[in-house]
Amino acid sequence: VKRDEFGGAKEDDREDWRKKMELEEQRKLGNAPAEVDEEGKEINPYIPQCISSVPWYNDPSKTPTLKHQRPQPEKQKQFSSSGEWYKRGVKENSIRTRYRKGACENCMAMTHKKKDCFERPKHVGVKFTGANIAPASAGV
Repeated sequence: VKRDEFGGAKEDDREDWRKKMELEEQRKLGNAPAEVDEEGKEINPYIPQCISSVPWYNDPSKTPTLKHQRPQPEKQKQFSSSGEWYKRGVKENSIRTRYRKGACENCMAMTHKKKDCFERPKHVGVKFTGANIAPASAGV
């Protein structure tokens, strides 16, 4: 038996690796039982080792499991149920479609007049086109 510079046996490592690969092949063929994780669920033998093994920074135990791949409950977004009541047919902020008297002719905001408007002066104002109407508090 040869020893490496750290005192470990090289041939033993090689034999262990060979046995591990043979067992993995037997599992893929269905001759050996599948690997079982800590929750008792079988791990598919076709899942690569890089996915089934837990990263060193998560869990130092190095036991194969897929728990770290599943969605964590604390990171899941909570959605309201489909049966929950909500206001139907009511818009949150109703948008004006027509010019209101006293509003800015350039952007149709009620907070200022055309000469005080901060928006780019339009060739044909919103008063006449009805396009790009600003909400009530725009330009302040």
